[in-house]
Amino acid sequence: MQLVALHRLLDFAISQSLEGNTDDRILEGVVILTRMIGRKVRCVTSKILDGESSGCD
Repeated sequence: MQLVALHRLLDFAISQSLEGNTDDRILEGVVILTRMIGRKVRCVTSKILDGESSGCD
């Protein structure tokens, strides 16, 4: 669920940037969200490959 929410926020930030509504806050948000999504994906992948059923925070 968190991964989906992060993806939607990233999508919004990128669409704002592409529409020309670019300022430092939006670009910083894109960078932060990209890093957070990467961490979540690595965590979920690790859990799947290790066969653990518990989720990631």
